[in-house]
Formats: sequence, structure tokens, C-alpha cells
Amino acid sequence: MENLFLEVFNMSITASYVILFVIVARLLLKRAPKIFSYALWSVVFFRLICPFSFESMFSLIRVNTQTVSPAIMTAQTPQINSGIPVIDRVANQTLNQSIPAPTFEASANPMQVLVGFWEGVWLIGVGALLLYSVFTALKLYDKLGSAEHVYGKVFEMEGIKTPFVFGLFRPKIYLPSGLSENEKTYIIRHEETHIKRFDHIIKPLAFFVLCIHWFNPLAWVAFFLMGEDMELSCDESVIRQLGSDIKKDYSSSLLALSAGGRIVGGCPLAFGESSTKGRIMNILNYKKPAFWVVAAAVIAVAALGIGLLANPQGEQLTEEDYAEGFIQEQLTFYEDAQWANFENVETEILRFERLDRFEGILDDPVEIWVLEYRWKPEDIQEQALGNVKFEDGWLVEDADMGFSALVFSYKNSKPQYMGRLFTNDGVNGNGDSVAGRETLLRVSLEGQGLLPPETYAGEHIIVKFPLSTGETCQLLLSQPATQGEGGIWCVERWMDGNGTVYYDIPNTEGRISEYYEGLQEQFDEGGIPGFPLDPLQVALDFINGGAGLGQRVSPDDLEVQYNAAAQDFLETPESYYIGFISNFNKDEYSNPFFHFDQIQWLTFEDAEILEKLNIDPDDLPNGYYIHNPVSYPMYHQASEQTEYKIIGREPGDSGPAHKSVTVDEFAEYLEQFGDFIPPFHLVTKDGYVLSVTEQYVP
Repeated sequence: MENLFLEVFNMSITASYVILFVIVARLLLKRAPKIFSYALWSVVFFRLICPFSFESMFSLIRVNTQTVSPAIMTAQTPQINSGIPVIDRVANQTLNQSIPAPTFEASANPMQVLVGFWEGVWLIGVGALLLYSVFTALKLYDKLGSAEHVYGKVFEMEGIKTPFVFGLFRPKIYLPSGLSENEKTYIIRHEETHIKRFDHIIKPLAFFVLCIHWFNPLAWVAFFLMGEDMELSCDESVIRQLGSDIKKDYSSSLLALSAGGRIVGGCPLAFGESSTKGRIMNILNYKKPAFWVVAAAVIAVAALGIGLLANPQGEQLTEEDYAEGFIQEQLTFYEDAQWANFENVETEILRFERLDRFEGILDDPVEIWVLEYRWKPEDIQEQALGNVKFEDGWLVEDADMGFSALVFSYKNSKPQYMGRLFTNDGVNGNGDSVAGRETLLRVSLEGQGLLPPETYAGEHIIVKFPLSTGETCQLLLSQPATQGEGGIWCVERWMDGNGTVYYDIPNTEGRISEYYEGLQEQFDEGGIPGFPLDPLQVALDFINGGAGLGQRVSPDDLEVQYNAAAQDFLETPESYYIGFISNFNKDEYSNPFFHFDQIQWLTFEDAEILEKLNIDPDDLPNGYYIHNPVSYPMYHQASEQTEYKIIGREPGDSGPAHKSVTVDEFAEYLEQFGDFIPPFHLVTKDGYVLSVTEQYVP
């Protein structure tokens, strides 16, 4: 979705240049019929709705039509490229100063978060304007029910101030009552001209486009100026049809029937809308243009239209050009370093070649290129920080952090840089195999919103299970080759209790899809010994197997959700623990944190576990047993929303009852205990404690 917003944003920037051109052209076409100015707004309409166009050497657009690339959301140093050096320099400097640099620990690039925020604001604005337009149209439609039919498409009505056309597919002309027959004649002709030219459809469409580009002030200017040219050209058409004798009466009616301002919306088309003074002056000054004026206007508008429709024939960047730009981007990241002078840097590309080409992941082919390079800054000191190290007097990327891999998509065989892959992120994928790099690519594309959060579309199963630590995790199972009965199942990814997602990478030298297609083919030909078809057995093998998580989970421990959607998997599961709290720490600068020693709270209902521990249920003191084989406190982080509940012991209580307390009261409560602190139940999610509840100890 972020890419859609950036696409709209880029179209709006390009259209802004076109709008400025058209505004200037209107002034130059002042003596020409207004139909030519009106026609020019179609070029603006095209630029606002169409993300692509043809290239021509005659293009009047001398700027980059893709000012903000989608790669900005994953770039180490965000950059825009408008094609205007002054704007680029100021904008990029502002971006780098105001937006923090991304870190390996962060779940998302700060620029991606910012784009997501503005995307939300944009969608709210679009929705608000569309709702307003629909509401006003329905309100007017309801009001028009009392209109009296005169003839054909003409209706008359009390209470309206100006004539107008209303309706998309069956437009009708509504007149205020009390008009003279002469006024009705040219006013109806005016409205019929609108209908004949489909203005009653053009204006709502223009308003819809304005709703999409509501954030652009020039789009509002264009909408109102287009409406003005629409009315001026329509006035001129009526005068040409009925003769110049009606100018005075026509102008008087226009003044009397003025709508009193502009109508913000797609409908209706009002006779008295727009600049009344300007329209009257245009009517009184209108003369039939000479042939040479019309011919010159036709040529000028055609040439201007083609020039504004066409994109410039810019020099196509190659993969090598993007690689050089990437290296310069990395230099920008280190330009403030104190351990070297990066003003004059010698750079050298050691290796740059294609590793993989993937078809079918996106609509366009995607390639991964490996880039190895080195720098030689001046006054270098061996105190480099980050993912670089010294080698023979040069700075090179630390191989332990992975190599640089650049991603390109290819539309019409032209490379488009999509960002960098971190080939050793420590979580998902690596650069050592095709399957590993394919996984890295998928993680990146999903993070950019270019792919849905699923590797294989179709039916999914979510399986929740506990780890030996008590943490609740979940698997996403899918059918990677054949859907439905007879299709094999696989674990495509799993999530821990902190919300971190891990992608499962099969042991194959080729593409993951080809691996599963091969397994499906073997299964169809007679099955694979030891390979289960039951998805729950696939889940258990992954959880308990050495190649998976190496846990000890039984079928009874599984919580299964069939017919699940990929979005359901994104909800982090809650984890439940019981144990002892120690070192509870809170201050005014951070959220509380503490150590937690996990235990098993066993009662008569846990007969099977008690038997394994050789504990006689009859010997349980007070009906419970605390099993704590390994004392290894784990760190837990609370938040401002964490709930704290303790046992209330007020006199008169019929039994143990919990009461909610503040974090300060909870800290004081813990301090009153000596050697024995009662156990507490924890509920955690996304790495934070949701609730702390005291266990009643008889």
C-alpha cells in the first residue's frame, strides 16, 4: 500500500509541473476561444491518473517523473531525485537531518514508518472528501423530488437560486421558477451544451481525481480553473448559436442567478457557478475569432498537449550506475565519522555480478546482484565503526555481516533499483544459497508492501504451541504446490512470543518453489517414505525434529486454527508463565523491568507429571507442589499498560480475591516479603508483560 501512495505522490509532483504550464498557457491563449484552454486540462487529468506515459525528445517535462523511489523506504540514507539539483539538495539535506538512520535492531526503517503515517493521513483525506461528495449529492437528490416536470429533461423548482444539471447517466436540467421565456431559451441551451459535451460526467470525474490528490494545492487550483474554463467555453458556445444580441440579457441573467460562490464537489453543474464577473466580461468582449487565430490555437494546444503528455528521454541508468550511487550513499552515511576524512575518497568495485533472477515473485522479473567494493579515505585511523574493517589500507565491508546485495526489478528490460538486502541478518535467510537469497528477497518485498504476508496463497492452518520455556509460538502451514486434497503441507514461517517471524528455508540448492513442486511430484507418483500428508503431523515434525525447533510437544499441546488467513498469523500469540519475581526495578525514566524465575505449579490434577517426578499426590502440602528444577531468572519488560493484581486480604473476605494496584503499589507490596515471595502469573505479548497476577498460596 505504501507503494501506491508513493505512486500517487509522484504523479502529483509531475502533474504540478503540467498545471503550472497550463496556467501560463491560459494567459497566452487569452484571445483564443476558451474551449482550447478547457481542452488543455485533459492533459492534467491524464497526468493525475496515469502513472506512465510515452517518452519523446519533444517532452516539455524536464524533471524526473519518479521523484520518490520505493527504494527510499529501505535505503540507509533516503534520497529524492526530482531532476532539479537545488530542490534535491535542500530536500535530501532536510531528510537526512530530520529522520534517524535505520539500525539493525529496528523492526522497520524510519522512512518506511513515516511513509506509512502519511499514507494513513492521505487515505483519511480521500475518504472524508468522497463521503462529503456522496452526502451532498444524496441530499440534493432528495430535495429535487419536489421538482415539477416542464418538458423533456427540463424541470422547474421553487427554492433554488440558479439553474443546474444534475445526474450522471440521465442528466436533467433544473430551473428556478419565475424565469422569462427568453431567459429559459439561452439558459436551457447553456445546460444542453454541458450535457452534449459530457461536462456532467467530466466534472464528477475531475472531483474524484481531486479527492485522490487532495494534499496538492495545485490540484485544487486546477480543479477550479478547469471549472471556470468549462463555463466560459460553454457561454461562448451559446452566443455562437443564438447570436450576439443576447449578450446583455444573458449577462444580466448570469448576474441575477449567481450561485454566490464556487461549489466544492463533483456536482451539480450550476449555471451561476464560477467567477461571475469574469464570465460577464468574457461574454461582453466575445467576438467570433478569425480563422488564423483558431488555426494557431489548434496547433499550439496540440503541440503543448503532446509536449506535456510525453516523458523526457532521460539517460537510462544501468546496474553499474545504481551500484556507484549505492557506494556514494554509503559514503554519505560515514561522512561525519571522526576516524577518517571522507571528503576525497578513492573507491573501487571489486565484484559486481548477477547472482539470481526470479520470475513470478512480482509482475516484473527481479534480480539480485552481489556488490563487493572498497574505499580509501584520507587520514584513515584504525578505529572504524559499524560493518566495515581494514584490509591492506582500504576499508571493506565486514564479511561476517554479509555482503551487499542489490535488488533490481525489470520493466521493459529497464532496471529499477529496489533496495539492498542484508545477506546475514541473523534471522531469515542468508546469501549462501538461492533459497536463502530468495527468502531474504521475500522478507524485503513484504516489508515494502509489494507482497502479501504469505509465501503461498490458498488455505492456511495456524498451529499454536508452547516452548519448553513456556513461551507460546505459532506456525503458519500452507500448501506450496497443489491446493486441496492430495496437496502436501509445509511450515512456511513461524512466530515467537515476541512477534518475531522466522521463515523456514528448505535444504535445497535451487528455488524453494521448485523444491516443493518436486516433492509434490514425487508424492503424486507414489508417495515419499516418511513424509506426512497430515498437516498436524507436519507441524509436530517441525516442532520436535532436529531440523526444526527441537522441542518436546504432544498433539494435546497444539491449538489449531483451520481455514486461517495470512493476516490472522500476524497477531502475536500470548504467552503464559508462572514463577518468582525478583529485582523489580522502576524509575521515572523507563518502564519497569524485573527478573522472573519460572516454575511449575503442580496440583492433584497434574497426576501424570507428579508420577514422572516420583511424587505421591497424597504427600502434597496444602494441595500443591512447586517444581523448580533450574533456577535461571529471565528478563521481562513491563509497559505503561501492564496490569498488576495482588491477593486482597482485607478482614471479612470470604476467600482470596484479586485487586488491581498501581505499579508503585505493586513495588511496595513486593518489598514487604522476606525470604519467600509468592509466585505470580505473567501474560506476555510482543516482548512486553501484559499482566502480573499473584498466585494464591494456601
